[in-house]
Amino acid sequence: MLVREIMTAPALSVRADSDLEEGLKVLAEHRVTAIPVVDDEHRVIGILSEVDILRRAVEPDSRAHALPVAQSEPLPKTVGEIMTPDPKNTTEGTDVASLIDLFTHTSIKSLPVVRDDNQLVGIVSRSDVIRALWRDDEDLLDDLHSAFHDYGQTHWKITVDHGMVEVAGAGNATEREVAVAIARSVLGVRRVHVVEADQLA
Repeated sequence: MLVREIMTAPALSVRADSDLEEGLKVLAEHRVTAIPVVDDEHRVIGILSEVDILRRAVEPDSRAHALPVAQSEPLPKTVGEIMTPDPKNTTEGTDVASLIDLFTHTSIKSLPVVRDDNQLVGIVSRSDVIRALWRDDEDLLDDLHSAFHDYGQTHWKITVDHGMVEVAGAGNATEREVAVAIARSVLGVRRVHVVEADQLA
């Protein structure tokens, strides 16, 4: 499964000189956790996340404190004042499995998807991955049969159980690798196991 198959495109974006209210509105209205910040050439130069806003854009309410709240620095007015510059990004051809590793080991919830020279083409989030994995086994099996048919690989027996795919039949090592590659190309496949003919009951 590749990023281009699950990403949201085109991606919402804001400029660094955009009013912070505009960034807040986009996050709230579209219910996203982050939006890329782009320059005049639509290249990604930063990202505005919920965390960025929570850190800088809310002033303490004196009613909740026993003592007066100390004078704080002025609240930011533009996206560029609080965005995270030079964020991590990914490309359309990246394996989603590598994103899962990133999402599960960091606090990152979404990544801009870029092409040459950091041009924004989409965004991919943890929610996109979850939606891609949530597929009915019957629908998944239909897509697998279609994919194998398109590659002329109709001699394999395919079964699906909760997104786990078993491909059974005769074939040499190269043919088995091809079968695995075809199966993994289908959106929603979580794992592929090849059973050789002599292992069948």
